[in-house]
Amino acid sequence: MSLMLAVAGQDIPSGNEWNYELKYDGYRAQLIWEGSSCTLLSRNQKDLSKQFPEIIESCRDHFTESETLQLDGEIILFTNPGLADFHALKRRHRLRSNDKILVESQKRPAYFLAFDLLECQGQSTRSWSYIDRKKELRRLFKHYALPKTPVPHDQRRVQYVPATENAKDIKALAHLYRSEGIVAKTSRHPYANERSEAWVKVKTPHILTCFILSYQPSNGYFEVGVFRSGQAVTVGQCAHGFSKAEKETLVTIVKNNGRWDQTRNMYDIEPSIVVTVAYTTYADDFREPRFQSFKLNTPARQCTWENWLNTALKWPEHVSFTHPEKPLWVKPEIYKRDFLEYVRTVAPYVLPHLRARLLTVVRYPHGTFAEAFFQKQCPDYAPSFVDTLSFEDTDYIVCNHVDTLLWLANQLAIEWHIPFSLSTSAYVEEIVIDLDPPDAKAFLLAIEGAAFIKEIFEQLQLTSFVKFSGNKGLQVYLPLIKNRYTYEDTHPFTEAIGAYCLQRRPDLFTRERLKKNRGRKLYIDIPQHAFGKTIIAPYSLRGNDDALIACPLFWEEVNKSLDRSQFTHKHVQERLLYDGCPFYTLRDTENELPDFG
Repeated sequence: MSLMLAVAGQDIPSGNEWNYELKYDGYRAQLIWEGSSCTLLSRNQKDLSKQFPEIIESCRDHFTESETLQLDGEIILFTNPGLADFHALKRRHRLRSNDKILVESQKRPAYFLAFDLLECQGQSTRSWSYIDRKKELRRLFKHYALPKTPVPHDQRRVQYVPATENAKDIKALAHLYRSEGIVAKTSRHPYANERSEAWVKVKTPHILTCFILSYQPSNGYFEVGVFRSGQAVTVGQCAHGFSKAEKETLVTIVKNNGRWDQTRNMYDIEPSIVVTVAYTTYADDFREPRFQSFKLNTPARQCTWENWLNTALKWPEHVSFTHPEKPLWVKPEIYKRDFLEYVRTVAPYVLPHLRARLLTVVRYPHGTFAEAFFQKQCPDYAPSFVDTLSFEDTDYIVCNHVDTLLWLANQLAIEWHIPFSLSTSAYVEEIVIDLDPPDAKAFLLAIEGAAFIKEIFEQLQLTSFVKFSGNKGLQVYLPLIKNRYTYEDTHPFTEAIGAYCLQRRPDLFTRERLKKNRGRKLYIDIPQHAFGKTIIAPYSLRGNDDALIACPLFWEEVNKSLDRSQFTHKHVQERLLYDGCPFYTLRDTENELPDFG
């Protein structure tokens, strides 16, 4: 049967009857489970099961043979929890070799994101209201212990797409993740076998300001471009979105002012006509490009390669993006643009650790070539969207939103340091054991020490996490039950851990504060976990010579082969894409401390 389709809209509709979901750019499909048989059918009723065996296998692992289900959803490859990579999915779909499909399914697995329920236990649910279908779908996912929100790199390849009634919240999520768009759906409408105004899709596209370079009469396409190093270069083509009058006018201008290229069968024109073009994604050319408007008052010289790169990041217009060419490190060669691109990419992963915490940053206004300074006080010139909280006569920045993080990045706040408690609470969120070797050459000491502390926590039935400090050591995290422990409560525990480490491994650990008295031992920094102290935030860059990242690790990585020098801004972005975030369950993990009082 036909699938229900959404109409396109410019703005998401508002009102009590509307619910909102993130839109993912993938292959629309039905997942049909009958006993032990599973099929993926495309919108055109083509069988996709062979191309995505990891989804089929996940169904067999979780659904029972007595179950019959028909789900409506999207097959995707994750970029982050709210963004899919259509171009990579398309390349994957073209594979025909079973061996190559298997390799890719393990390297970067596909997921089925279910947003609707069409049939359950042989009963059609198409006549049910959207809200009832959604409730039953969520109940089923809870029953089968499947993710109730999209989670990249989870072994469960079938996941649920949640909905919200809050338009502001869904817009914030789409902005954070750089999502393809938002779908609004009415609560009471049944599932229609056609395109229906009960579903409205609103794209959140990239908007590029560029100039016209050529026109191809054979297909009606205009080539658009920008200046790169003073030379006009083509970035893509666009043929849609014009009104009839707009296209006729533009064609006339190009023909009258351009020149005919006999070889390429097109009209070329010097950069002069500036337009805006919207597109969903980019890989060698635009995906779904549409003309937006003429920019008659914008000179062509403002259409630059740098602005083109900004567009790719979906950098918000109200947040400054200045001096991207400024060098921050000479070796490795890192420019401000590289840093801003990194921050935009990791924002979904770092913000959960920054929200509601009094933030201290280390700023490098002239890169690492000049002195840096700590900044706690929010400057007077901070924009209105930056949240602050006054504590002990200091107005701290509280980084609750992505725009605040991006503004700080543009201010070259390279390091982000946070306390162990929320700004609104006296309770400790996590204990962090900081392990500091004498120098980077002694990094193996930190590896050995972290493994020893992990064993202690496992014996106490405590779940721990680990992070590279971005400098020369490691940090072991122990997330705690929310709103239970004060610093006074955690102090006996951390002291006991420190004393036990020294007692059992005096050859490895030291608690000597003075570096000159530590020798070649590993300093276990117990006093660091206290009120008023801070720790480097996960995914913060460090202002050291190596430009390394304070990167969360998987415990299985923490062995003698672990190379601290690999955690560059480029490598960390690749890790997140292909391996995921080792801390993605940290905020949901709660440990109860043994009584060491």
